[in-house]
Amino acid sequence: MARAQRVVFSFDDRSLQSLRRIKEQGRFSSMAEAVRDSLQVNHALQTQAEQGYTELVVRNPKTGEERVIVIPTLHASSS
Repeated sequence: MARAQRVVFSFDDRSLQSLRRIKEQGRFSSMAEAVRDSLQVNHALQTQAEQGYTELVVRNPKTGEERVIVIPTLHASSS
């Protein structure tokens, strides 16, 4: 396993609240775990954008309803 490195971030109030909310809603054990998971998701999305995929389709399994989510930064990276 790779050796862990300590990294310090500074957040404005709004961003810190957002991170706390992600931690709670995602039931992460720490804010660091929430950041790690978010980085993995972002990396996966960027990898797909490099292949031309820039929209997400999400489905409600109870109703079958679908929505398309457009993430502007993915469109910018695929240009």
